Amino acid sequence: MARREPTIHRKEYVVPCTGCGSVIGAACYGKNGQRMKGVHDERAELYQEREAKR
Repeated sequence: MARREPTIHRKEYVVPCTGCGSVIGAACYGKNGQRMKGVHDERAELYQEREAKR
């Protein structure tokens, strides 16, 4: 059976995070090392820039 890539539910996850170093598809982590509900501002900006180029 072919291996599927994980589904990315949050659109911002399609770019890596420069704020905490999370890779594509992974959640952002805050200063206390806990998983964030949202994403870092830098990551959201990278995603918006990526979409604007399309």
